[in-house]
Amino acid sequence: MALIAVGLPVALAIPPAIPLVLFAAVATALTFRDPERSIVVQPGMALSPADGRVIHVGPAWDAHCQAELTEVVIFLALWDVHIQRSPVDGEVVAQRQRAGGYRNAMTRAATHGNNQLASYLMTAHGPCVVTQISGLIARRIVTWAPEGTTLVQGERLGMIKFGSQVTLRLPTTATLLVEVGDKVCGGLTPVARLAEPATPA
Repeated sequence: MALIAVGLPVALAIPPAIPLVLFAAVATALTFRDPERSIVVQPGMALSPADGRVIHVGPAWDAHCQAELTEVVIFLALWDVHIQRSPVDGEVVAQRQRAGGYRNAMTRAATHGNNQLASYLMTAHGPCVVTQISGLIARRIVTWAPEGTTLVQGERLGMIKFGSQVTLRLPTTATLLVEVGDKVCGGLTPVARLAEPATPA
């Protein structure tokens, strides 16, 4: 509504600006939509935390966990839903925010250098890390699950406003079910099969 309130007078005063105002309105509407989804809980699986396209898979050292984890990097285009969802059942045991730049979210440089917020979940299968990363346009990362929150698989975790990137890190014992180029949907697409929890001796 704020965009319409500002954009309409501009478009009326400067007719050549009409296409730009319409584009901005459509992009905003697409980015901020939050469709309801019928989440089917899949024990032993990690679901995608975001809508978008997989642009990288591979090992990654996680400084907070002090362990090597398996990483799936997802690029969110302007037209993708920008709500993030919990890939597994778990408790948010820590969050780490890191200031950075606003590089193109399609690049690996964005993964390591952009403004970001990592949410660490403890699960029955080990650590799970969902990191929300700003992009070239994105300027605000929102989380709805602060430390101490218990999430169920597919539950809303947060939102990044406009084009961005989300990474998912899982234990190296997980078997990946996606590869670079795959399209994924948050809370719907299985991205990894998790190893069975270790049984007490």
